[in-house]
Amino acid sequence: MTIIDGLLWIVFLGSLGTVVVIAKQKAPQLSIVDPMSSKETRTRETKNALLEERMMRQVEEKGRNFWKTSISPIIKSIQEWFRRLAGKLTALERRYVAGQRIGKTDAKELRCMIDEAKISITAGKYDVAEKELIAVVTHDPKNIEAYETLGRMYLSQGQHAEAKEALEFLVKLAPKDASVLAALGEVFEAEGDMKAAYGFYEKAKIISPNNPKYLDFFISSAIEVGERYAAQQAIDHLREVNPDNQKIVEFEEMIAEKK
Repeated sequence: MTIIDGLLWIVFLGSLGTVVVIAKQKAPQLSIVDPMSSKETRTRETKNALLEERMMRQVEEKGRNFWKTSISPIIKSIQEWFRRLAGKLTALERRYVAGQRIGKTDAKELRCMIDEAKISITAGKYDVAEKELIAVVTHDPKNIEAYETLGRMYLSQGQHAEAKEALEFLVKLAPKDASVLAALGEVFEAEGDMKAAYGFYEKAKIISPNNPKYLDFFISSAIEVGERYAAQQAIDHLREVNPDNQKIVEFEEMIAEKK
């Protein structure tokens, strides 16, 4: 039983006691009208019964008015006070937990949290990593690395909707980050939307044209969507920047098959 419940019971019992006391003071004891008694007695008893009934109605009405005007506002005030207190305690608890964990959102501590999250991902402790990364972005909403790590973790777990949500938000923060664009392309490719993936891979390649990984992504998607000329140009460039890339021959064979 809560404190408020206890107060309500006290008020109820007090009101009940008030009704009983008033009834004893204001009305005679209830009599049953005996049909065998004299006419005068029956008339008197009937009158008393009617008066008593009227008096009890008045007592009940006064009791309701007393509750409405006096008790109810008190209870509401107590409830409101408890709500405010609970809100303050919750806010204090959150600030305490945040302060215990990362102090004044120190950059070094945030760096450690991201590193710990990556270690947890490698160990397969995805729930632990998620909590760490969410804590980072909560205190540093523009932390690009935390968002990307979170998005890539979701992607690795097949949680495409969550990965897309994290990375699409991140693209707004870092529209010219090739790694982020490529990661979002991977999400769309995993969902089977190769045309959308191709668009993001192309953007990543334009921003970082000599990155073999982005060239690989772009060539594969270009071949898949039928952009053979763009794919061949990218292969030629890949041969210049990474001549030992084992996929060059494979890509050229894939283009030949598409003809």
